[in-house]
Amino acid sequence: MADLKKQEYYKNNKKKRLEYQRKYYEMNKTSIAEKRERERADDPKWREKQRAYNRAYYLQNKERIMEQRKVKKQGIENRSQE
Repeated sequence: MADLKKQEYYKNNKKKRLEYQRKYYEMNKTSIAEKRERERADDPKWREKQRAYNRAYYLQNKERIMEQRKVKKQGIENRSQE
């Protein structure tokens, strides 16, 4: 059972959290990219591992992902009709 206090806290602070994450990424964008490049250079099988992870994630969350894509597509189609 999910903790309702936690859910409410995260729901109430979603905008602040996303704003913080966006600022953090903008400030550290270059160091994050450099770290990714180092990881790729150090591990020759990085690409295969990443593809396997992405595939497993997609298969596990396929229904949710497809629903999100459907909603997004409907929103785009509605905008183009206006």
